[in-house]
Amino acid sequence: MATVLSPSQGGSKAAEGATATVRVLVVEDHPLLRTVITVACDQTDGLEVVADMEDGESALEACRRLTPDVIVLDLQLAGELQGLDLARRIRDEALPIRILVLTARTDDEALFECVTAGVDGYLEKTSGVRVIADALGRVAAGERVFTSAQMRGAIAVLGRRAKQAREVSDARAILSERELEVLQRAALGLTVGQIARRLSISPRTVETHLTNVYRKLGARNRVQAIARASELGLVEIGPA
Repeated sequence: MATVLSPSQGGSKAAEGATATVRVLVVEDHPLLRTVITVACDQTDGLEVVADMEDGESALEACRRLTPDVIVLDLQLAGELQGLDLARRIRDEALPIRILVLTARTDDEALFECVTAGVDGYLEKTSGVRVIADALGRVAAGERVFTSAQMRGAIAVLGRRAKQAREVSDARAILSERELEVLQRAALGLTVGQIARRLSISPRTVETHLTNVYRKLGARNRVQAIARASELGLVEIGPA
């Protein structure tokens, strides 16, 4: 369900034609929360909701057609185009729209993805209406609305990813192509004999490669080696 307000429905602020009015697009799959945000904007001078949408596809079209100043964006939306996808599309198309994420997710990974997608603010859905309205005004004015704790969390994720990237690079440097081939087939559940037949080598050679892999990855057995390699993105685990 999507609601688009005509100029006559925009409230007294629209009727006055004040140039300082911030035009807001609400993108949220929960109808009650859409209403709450709309009411918060209606009760705040300088904010006007021009439309509300529940799915990313309709929201993207509204962004192109209505060119709101700010979009209030949930990460979980109806349809295939999710919140982060929508944020990236807005930035890819260089639409002049500020983005305030309003979400139930509090994990650092979600926050990091939002920051790298180019959003301008991040609020939890437990925030009060006054906090939301204040954040909208600040984002519209060009501020970035993130707490210090949120930025520390995003930086921590960046650090972990950078560390993992270095570990992947190091692991690829120390493992030979044949060792990676053997390890990938082991991750698919093949036995030593099956791996040997697939690669046209002897079972003894397969065991030697696996022993070398265990040593290089600091693993004691096949399961540990596969788990470590999977964490590093070196192999895919699944049925052969």
